[in-house]
Amino acid sequence: MTFNNYFQKIFNNKNLTKDEAMHAFDIIVSGKVSNIEISSFLVALSLKGINHNELLSSVKVLRSKCLKINTKGIVVDTCGTGGDKKNTLNISTATAILASACGVTIAKHGNKSVSSKSGSSDVLKELGVDINAPLKKVENCLKNIKLCFLMAPLYHNAMKNVAEVRAKIKIPTIFNLLGPLLNPASANIQLIGVYSYDWMMPIAKCLKELNVKKAWVVHGKDGLDEITTTNKTDVIEVYKNKVKRFQIDPVKLKLKKSKLSFLKGKNAAYNAKQILNLFSGDFKNIYYKEIVVLNTAAVLVLSNKCNNLKQGILIAEKNLINGNALKKLNLLIKFTN
Repeated sequence: MTFNNYFQKIFNNKNLTKDEAMHAFDIIVSGKVSNIEISSFLVALSLKGINHNELLSSVKVLRSKCLKINTKGIVVDTCGTGGDKKNTLNISTATAILASACGVTIAKHGNKSVSSKSGSSDVLKELGVDINAPLKKVENCLKNIKLCFLMAPLYHNAMKNVAEVRAKIKIPTIFNLLGPLLNPASANIQLIGVYSYDWMMPIAKCLKELNVKKAWVVHGKDGLDEITTTNKTDVIEVYKNKVKRFQIDPVKLKLKKSKLSFLKGKNAAYNAKQILNLFSGDFKNIYYKEIVVLNTAAVLVLSNKCNNLKQGILIAEKNLINGNALKKLNLLIKFTN
């Protein structure tokens, strides 16, 4: 079938088969069709509704074209979908560094801001990390300090063929969902925040078929693509080829109930200063501290560093207070420059 055949099929509200979807996405990322054709296809797919085969096939195509880094054993990623439009402080980035300080091997996948004022790469660059460090240096970083940052465009060259289209389309497309599913270090444990409750199960099913070791797909009832402290958080756990739903209630964990306004971020410079304050033991913004600690606790549970979130919170707080998080950040800066 031709690309136009695939477009006509989804335009007529019919799902693509796995093989059709793989061929269609291979054509898209190989630069064999125009921006107008790509745009029409992506919009039609979003309006039809993206099904499991289409999401999984797009992941498999992009994974096959990804530049990968060598890893061994357990590797964890805290990359979420972004797109919640809440403009919070950088939570998953601070979580990644703190979790590494607690003994977890972290390969943080990320990019520049799309929906917020400061994405993971923006804030790390402001902190002094070389976000464009070459592959060998990144591998060395992960091996020696058990923490690295993977700047998405450096590893997903195929995505350049859709970059311009993505920037112009004003509605979410399938590419908004792919970041957490394309880690170049093949992360086998993941904490994935999603911007919409509706995408929790589709992403969980993808992770199951991709044979992830263990993952939590999370969405706060306040709309955050993080485990939130303003309300309960819905969670889908993927483990041993099964999926299980549960909720996390910060009140039951003896955490202060926050408001989104207490977690608001600004630009990269402001958000970087908040991370430095947090890692330096300045807990004036107790709400930022607690949401980072809670998300770190989740990573520790997923990585079998503790048995439950209450234990994880204590471990995370200890590594903030004793300065290990700041030391880990400084090591990341040193090893990338």
